[in-house]
Formats: sequence, structure tokens, C-alpha cells
Amino acid sequence: MRGPRPVTEVPDVVGLGAEDACDIVRRAGLIPVGPDGAGAPASGVVTAQRPVGTAGAEEGAEVVLWTHPGRDASVGAVSPSPVESATPV
Repeated sequence: MRGPRPVTEVPDVVGLGAEDACDIVRRAGLIPVGPDGAGAPASGVVTAQRPVGTAGAEEGAEVVLWTHPGRDASVGAVSPSPVESATPV
């Protein structure tokens, strides 16, 4: 019979870019995943995670990461049109 797996501290990755957050979670011996069983997020900024940072989790456990486009949203975005001045030049 196998004993329980070692427990590791879950890193707090909220506010980090998705790629960096996933790397940090993996280095802690955990598995980053998206919500509803989706694969690890590849872009955006992590806005929430479960379990929360500094919680304990068994090595190999999943850490769910929710992301928001954040800084990556500017890629391919349409620039706002220039604002017209109310006074003629």
C-alpha cells in the first residue's frame, strides 16, 4: 500500500501572466489547468486560482487558473480613433 504523496505549498500566481504562472505551478510539482477541465491557460493574466496561494496540496494535484486577457488584449486590438478638438486649428 502506498502512503500519501508529499504535500507542497501552492504558489500564489494571481496577477502574473499565464505562461509564467504555469511555469511556477509546474516547478512546485503541481499541474496548472483552466476552469472546467480545460488545458493550462496560454495567455492573459491570472485573476484567480484554486487552491489559493500558500495553501498546501499533494504533489501532482491540479491548480485551476482563471485568466483575463489583460496585457495580452492589446495584441490585434483596434486602436481608438483620435479625439477631435472642439476648437478649430
